[in-house]
Amino acid sequence: MLAVVCAWWVALAFARTERMAAMIGVSASEIRALGVRDLGNALALALSSDPRGAIGMRTLFDLSDAARYGRGKPRVLAMTAGFAAFGALGLLGRRR
Repeated sequence: MLAVVCAWWVALAFARTERMAAMIGVSASEIRALGVRDLGNALALALSSDPRGAIGMRTLFDLSDAARYGRGKPRVLAMTAGFAAFGALGLLGRRR
């Protein structure tokens, strides 16, 4: 499921680059860089036999995104913190 959500963001990053850049308040090149980073993570999530490392990485990416891009932008903060919580739940679910 995390790989699907990550792939969704990658699609937005490349198909709606300018719109996402305006929403987050960064340059289009930064959105593309985030898209590349998240494409690598989506592939790791989808292809790994033990995705715990990729899930942990995804959660840390989202927490750092919340800290970097969420300041003064409640929608961006909610989105990134929500994705981080979703990742943390996925990591906890994998421990069983």
